[in-house]
Amino acid sequence: MRVIKTLLKIIGVLVLVAGLGTLYVLNRGGAFRKIEPRFAGTCQSLSLDASAEDMTVDRERGFVYISYLDRQSLVKGDGTNVQGTIMRLDLNRQPLAIEEALLDKPDHLRTHGLSLYVDPAGKRSLFVINHPVNRGTEPELVEVFDEVEPGKFSHRETFSSPLFNSPNDMAAVGPRQFYVANDKALKGGLAAGLQQVGIGASPLTYFDGSTARAVADDIASGGGINVSADGTTLYVSETAGQRLRVFERNPADGSVTEKARIALPTSPDNVDVAADGSLWVTGHANTVKLIQHFINGSPAPTQVLRVVPGAGNTATVDEIYVNA
Repeated sequence: MRVIKTLLKIIGVLVLVAGLGTLYVLNRGGAFRKIEPRFAGTCQSLSLDASAEDMTVDRERGFVYISYLDRQSLVKGDGTNVQGTIMRLDLNRQPLAIEEALLDKPDHLRTHGLSLYVDPAGKRSLFVINHPVNRGTEPELVEVFDEVEPGKFSHRETFSSPLFNSPNDMAAVGPRQFYVANDKALKGGLAAGLQQVGIGASPLTYFDGSTARAVADDIASGGGINVSADGTTLYVSETAGQRLRVFERNPADGSVTEKARIALPTSPDNVDVAADGSLWVTGHANTVKLIQHFINGSPAPTQVLRVVPGAGNTATVDEIYVNA
């Protein structure tokens, strides 16, 4: 009887710990949060036939480049033949409309994060993450397209590395140099589980033009990445970590040194650096609904924050937009 009672106590403790852990993860992900939509400005909707997971702005030209892929077809069907592209939105023209930005592309292209690089002479290149059909078993790719006429790009080359293990976003810093933010750990198991409570295990990968290496290995699910205008500061949003990591970047070799960890009231995703140096960060206010969206396409709330880093780990964080 003592053995049975002991086993029952152990089982009871394990059930309690599992229950409390589940509640912690759900609460941390915003499952119990009451979301009140707010926005002081006005929005103009643009109907699309596919989803836009990421975008990058050419402020000098007034162009927005959009990662374009029908992700719902991937979720609801077998998705074998679903292909994506990059579209261009010209902010100088009304009414707003999108058009194809790629003159040619690889036979297979499933776009995700993208980045625009402009060299000192003004030559523009688009770097685009390209997911395979069978993620986890086939190589993840980065495609590079060069501008051949204003807003029109032609495919130049393809890069791959085992350190692009689960690429979500990227930041180009040279004609063949870039960083990749991965949203999963190189290995599963305990490391993958710990990421759900903000303990990072995903690699931040730097490609120097010929080889890739991890310059950080403790990113808690990299959802977004960008670089300052002078190329010396790297920003990485940690979706599972609910924070923004700030790194000092060495342009000579790509190495990074951590400067700050800025806590955010959301699970951050894409990050953009504005002309004034402030950061515009999109976030997921309820990651449970985000997971449901991945499964069945149901709506998930979105936040937009303006972040101005301060001294140390401090920052001024303003919520600009949130929907329910």
